Amino acid sequence: MGLLSGCGPAKPVRVLSQPPTPAQTGAPLPLSQVDRPVDLAKFDADPCSLLTKDQAAAVVADPPNDIRANRRTTLPAFGCSWTNHGGALIEALKPVQNPSTLAELSVSPLKKDGELEPWTETSIAGLPAVVYHVFRFMDECSVSVQVTDEQMLTFDVQGTDLPGSYWDKDRCGGLLKMAEFVIGNLRQN
Repeated sequence: MGLLSGCGPAKPVRVLSQPPTPAQTGAPLPLSQVDRPVDLAKFDADPCSLLTKDQAAAVVADPPNDIRANRRTTLPAFGCSWTNHGGALIEALKPVQNPSTLAELSVSPLKKDGELEPWTETSIAGLPAVVYHVFRFMDECSVSVQVTDEQMLTFDVQGTDLPGSYWDKDRCGGLLKMAEFVIGNLRQN
């Protein structure tokens, strides 16, 4: 007599053998201090190519099979948005309207009105960075990194559902990891 085991389709297999390590952050730096600027040519050409499959699995969803990347080409920021099964939107953006630097963001009306709290200054990949929550929505997070003297990149997560994400309980940590990956990929030639 034979036994049947399992019903339905096989469960998708994760790409990563273990959860990703947290991003390596450092002490806060002056918001305008960029000792080693990042070349943004790759970001401008194809921002959606700045995460490898394994990196997308680490910061968006694992397994990454159903991740959709969409290039953002409208103001106020250009970049890429990633989503998994219509879950939360995870973005890497280059603001082209003010504020486009951390110094401008730090004196913006939103900051002055307390709408970016809590505001935490740090550094990542040797660059000044800020972690904040727009309009104090703690389920959402933003990380902005000053990558040149005139430009920051902003990483956002918006929405509540993060299917397959390693960072569902630490959204800001996931964005810091994404920033680390994107900056590292931009610095590789």
